[in-house]
Amino acid sequence: MKELVFEKVGDVNSTYPYLCVYIQGDNNPFMEIAVNDSSMLELTVYTNERNVVLTTDQWEEILKRAREFLPKALENEDI
Repeated sequence: MKELVFEKVGDVNSTYPYLCVYIQGDNNPFMEIAVNDSSMLELTVYTNERNVVLTTDQWEEILKRAREFLPKALENEDI
C-alpha cells in the first residue's frame, strides 16, 4: 500500500488554505480538502487518468487529517 501525501496550499483567491492529497510517487493530487465559507470541510475528488483505489485505512487517514486541518485553518483566518 502506497502512502498518502498531504500538501498544504495557500491561494490568494481562497479565504483558507487547503490540502492537496496525493498517492506517494504521483505528481497530481487526486483530492482536495478545503474549508468553505460556512467553515465546513469540503472534500473534492478530482478526475484522473486512472482509477484511484484506497483502503479503509487510507480513507480514515484522510478524514483524520481533514478534521485536524479544520480548526487550524479557522484559527489562522485573517479576516
